[in-house]
Amino acid sequence: ENQYQQMPDLARGMEKAYHINEKMKVLSIVILLVSFARNALAFSPANHHTRQFQAGSWSLASTTKPTAAPADSVIVLEDANSVGEAIREIVSKAAHRAIESRNHFALAIPGGSILKMLAGSITDKDSWTSKTTLFYVNHKCVSMDDSELATHAKARKLFLDDWEGVNAIIMDGTADGDAEAKAYEEKIRDLSDQVLPKAIESNLPVF
Repeated sequence: ENQYQQMPDLARGMEKAYHINEKMKVLSIVILLVSFARNALAFSPANHHTRQFQAGSWSLASTTKPTAAPADSVIVLEDANSVGEAIREIVSKAAHRAIESRNHFALAIPGGSILKMLAGSITDKDSWTSKTTLFYVNHKCVSMDDSELATHAKARKLFLDDWEGVNAIIMDGTADGDAEAKAYEEKIRDLSDQVLPKAIESNLPVF
């Protein structure tokens, strides 16, 4: 467990599930979107069994049984390339909304397949990447230049080095999970509300 730094659910605004129908060879993509730029994280512990999650001094209750996605949020696309194009378009539109609203865009991403989805053409990215701060939802406690294990190193190789001017908030690169979690939280808390707004009721960051 010390090998991973698990931050609060920073990317709850974008959750995904993949289901492959072997007979039809159809990739069904379930994308639950809550605006990256404007919507705060929402929790309904009264409706579900809950568990406590704590990183640094932030503590919150997260549901163990999420509410089923409404039917109109289910999007079926042909293949992984189509999914990547859709994801990049979603991010770009969210960036424009956020910059129009407060002149900055905050984007939180996990590792894994999302990194590959963000690798590809975004025609207008140069108009918003310099006003973007990027955060990692989870990251192994390894050196940031570890090409095999570090999400940041993988992101740089796949797309981040082409996002000119983006400010990536990264870990310190040690193997101390507790220290890394606390240090990352401090980096987030030090950001202004213009860069990263906080929800009024929960004081959690809004992406």
